[in-house]
Amino acid sequence: MSTARTRFRGPGMTGTVAAMAGACVFSLISIPSHAELIDNGGGLIYDTVLDITWAQPELATPPPAGYRSWDDANDWAAGLTLGGVDGWRLPYASVAVGAGQLVDQPVDCTVASEAECADHELAYMFYYNLSGTQDQHIDTSGDPDLALFPDLSGATSYWTGTQRNVDGAPQVGVPDTAWLFSFSSGSWMASEPQRNAFLTWAVHEGNVGGQGNT
Repeated sequence: MSTARTRFRGPGMTGTVAAMAGACVFSLISIPSHAELIDNGGGLIYDTVLDITWAQPELATPPPAGYRSWDDANDWAAGLTLGGVDGWRLPYASVAVGAGQLVDQPVDCTVASEAECADHELAYMFYYNLSGTQDQHIDTSGDPDLALFPDLSGATSYWTGTQRNVDGAPQVGVPDTAWLFSFSSGSWMASEPQRNAFLTWAVHEGNVGGQGNT
């Protein structure tokens, strides 16, 4: 049986910008939420706002479990069959761009509306669904829906399926960098897709495993 939780949270605050060696990092802060997650069983969690189903995140510990290059992460997600359904993918840093090349930076959820923040699926999960706070690990949020994703404990950064375009010119083949999102600090960044390995999490369009839905 599916179970649902709906929560309302208080007003947000302003954001800050920080830097990390080897990557661009933009810190966010805790923001208000009006989101609902439905547990469809089998580790599948449906987000009624984003209209996607989340699988369970890959284990963060012990390394290298769950850590993949960007290409391997995309192949891993595409090869999944969960809830009797294939066609899984990595979350997008921009739903509008999808798996394409994002020239601009991802949406800043500290100043954007909830609808605008929904363009970044991982940031929406961190801030709206799980009550994440700027520069704090998601483990510290105390949100009851953390229980839906036990493998988030100790999690760091997850690949998105969205490429980063540095100069605005079309890029052919492997992108220079691809976008990530950190669940240890609530920030997004970019990294070289082949040289570095990060965690993986898969999503699927619609309500997979829900009654009468796939």
